[in-house]
Amino acid sequence: MNEESWHKEFSPARFLGRVQLDKLTLPNAIYNDSRISSVDRNCILCARNKPTGIVLNDRSFLCEGCYSVVAAVSYPEKYERLHRQHLVELSAHQLAWEAFRQRYEYVHKDSLIEALGWVSLLLLYLDIRWLVLSVFLIVFGKVKNAVSRKRLAGWLKRRHEWEQENPMPLAPLLRQFHDPAAELSDRDSRILHVFDHWPGYPPYWQYLRQVVFERDAHRCQVSGCPSRLELHAHHMKPVADGGAHSPSNLVSLCQFHHALEPERGHEMIWSDIRTLYFTLVRTHKRANSARAGKHIVKAHLRRLQLVTLSELRDITAFYGLQCPECGVDKLYYQVLEEKNLVRVECSHCRKKAEGAQQLTEETGPHLAELLVIGRNRGRWKARWDMLDERSRAPWSPWSNTAISDKLDKQRHAKRQEGVVPVCPLCGSTMRVVRPRPTDTWSAFWGCSKYPVTGCRGSLRYEPQPR
Repeated sequence: MNEESWHKEFSPARFLGRVQLDKLTLPNAIYNDSRISSVDRNCILCARNKPTGIVLNDRSFLCEGCYSVVAAVSYPEKYERLHRQHLVELSAHQLAWEAFRQRYEYVHKDSLIEALGWVSLLLLYLDIRWLVLSVFLIVFGKVKNAVSRKRLAGWLKRRHEWEQENPMPLAPLLRQFHDPAAELSDRDSRILHVFDHWPGYPPYWQYLRQVVFERDAHRCQVSGCPSRLELHAHHMKPVADGGAHSPSNLVSLCQFHHALEPERGHEMIWSDIRTLYFTLVRTHKRANSARAGKHIVKAHLRRLQLVTLSELRDITAFYGLQCPECGVDKLYYQVLEEKNLVRVECSHCRKKAEGAQQLTEETGPHLAELLVIGRNRGRWKARWDMLDERSRAPWSPWSNTAISDKLDKQRHAKRQEGVVPVCPLCGSTMRVVRPRPTDTWSAFWGCSKYPVTGCRGSLRYEPQPR
């Protein structure tokens, strides 16, 4: 080989013919039960009547010939061509590099001969004639190491020259089918319909999940749920009923609430999260608290981490939970751990409710269903089919019974002092409506029934001196 043109022998262009594209493009998987034969239906792409093929989620038919073509597609036609060209160039570059490396690569290893020579100097204590052998080993080892380093330097130089002559192919800008900026042909539009109802996950599923998560601000869309990790993309209309793999039919759910969905496949998610949120309590005997003796406790699942007071306050602040009666957003919570109860009370109308202290992913949505959501409303409601605890320990309805005697005394003292005025239109109590920092109006007494009845009774606000 000519020393001046050695690098041309290993140019990636010379290895393009060795690339097998069919091994680089992975076929898109489908459910085996979607394959059918001996059917008298027209293909959704070619409109021809073919005997074999697959059935899509919307019950339309894709013939075997069109399936073999579409199954190897990952992007729209324009970007698929660039994608495959890049795969071929990348594979050719790898083949050229491997051939070049096998031809010229050199791995340097320090010889132990020189070190052995230095060690042999210890033999001079026995006989001076060992000096000749020691000097020979040291000199020979130094020369061998020098030659090895020179060959290594030559290899590093050639590798640098080859990398400069044959840079790594740059990845092209590829857009997915659901990318708003993607250019779609008429055939791409028909293929998009096929992939939207693909019997399995479409080739761009990971991209689609990311689009849905970014749209939903990486939050579980069940109102009141604080979970932000282990998000799943859930089909609002089930795939078995023809639900499309499109952003409009997908919603972000945490692992817990995704497992509550009753459709096929979610039972596997439920079996995975039981060890994360629950622990198995074995059958055991427990001493009776009221009388002597023991009773048997059957095996059951117990919640691992119950909701805390700080989590309830964070959920209330994020979702802007308000009293459904008077619209006040100042709510008081109590967590009675000895009874596993959570209580919530409105600071204005003093109506209250209580329920079981459960997982944060359960208690938060319960509160969101009971109260009014002021902001950050989710796009999905929790399905409680998998949890029988909801029917055994529901939240009590919004009632007029006060929770805290201290709040009761404070409210009574304020009314006695005449601090809280009465609405001149409907006679209801009033609350202070304060402006935002950007508003130009001053605080005033507004009717507390405005969020419910729309009463616009108001008075000028004059804070009482302390």
